[in-house]
Amino acid sequence: MAEHKCKDPNCKHDEKEIEQKYVMLQMIDAQMKELEKEIENIEQRAMDISSLKMSLKSFAGAKSNSKSLSPLGLGIYTESEVKSTKDVFVNVGAGVMVKKTTAEAGEMLDKQMLQIDSVALQLTQNITNLATRAQQIEKEIQALMPADKNV
Repeated sequence: MAEHKCKDPNCKHDEKEIEQKYVMLQMIDAQMKELEKEIENIEQRAMDISSLKMSLKSFAGAKSNSKSLSPLGLGIYTESEVKSTKDVFVNVGAGVMVKKTTAEAGEMLDKQMLQIDSVALQLTQNITNLATRAQQIEKEIQALMPADKNV
């Protein structure tokens, strides 16, 4: 913890340092809010993958040559016939589709979930580190405040 450097209550040196530390606190707060938004996005992605895993499992258990509804987008579906429940097509980017077994697709989703968990953990650790730093800065500000202004 920083010691109060000046005994003079009108000391401008400490006021500048206090202002700088308040700016640092505001920057940390903004970073924490941004990380929290990222975590929310990651949690939504995890829910989407979990839902997709359940759909994939349900699809794999369906009978071949059965009728189904296929999504066209925005809640619009068309009736279709599933020829095989053994394979699916996975978009790997740039409009390229790759044929995978439902088991391979499930494994791919499991790997994505592990990556998401890892990123979420790292973001949570970053938030914790920022919160710790903010507490340190608040203590430093208190130490710089004149005794009659200390709360």
